[in-house]
Amino acid sequence: MPAPSTWESRALAKLSWEAAWERLGNALQPPAGYPPATPEQLVECFHVAQARLDELRAAYGVPEDR
Repeated sequence: MPAPSTWESRALAKLSWEAAWERLGNALQPPAGYPPATPEQLVECFHVAQARLDELRAAYGVPEDR
């Protein structure tokens, strides 16, 4: 069983998820003046976002299985 999370670990997990979400959004729809993301960059962004979402879920004690 994982150790109980603290408000600090939950805040860090949330901040990490928000950064990954923003990075993924910019890769999917680049801001004006930015080049489009390569397929490899898109794959990396999706993997990072999924990992950060999994960390956020764990920090809040939400089980992976529904």
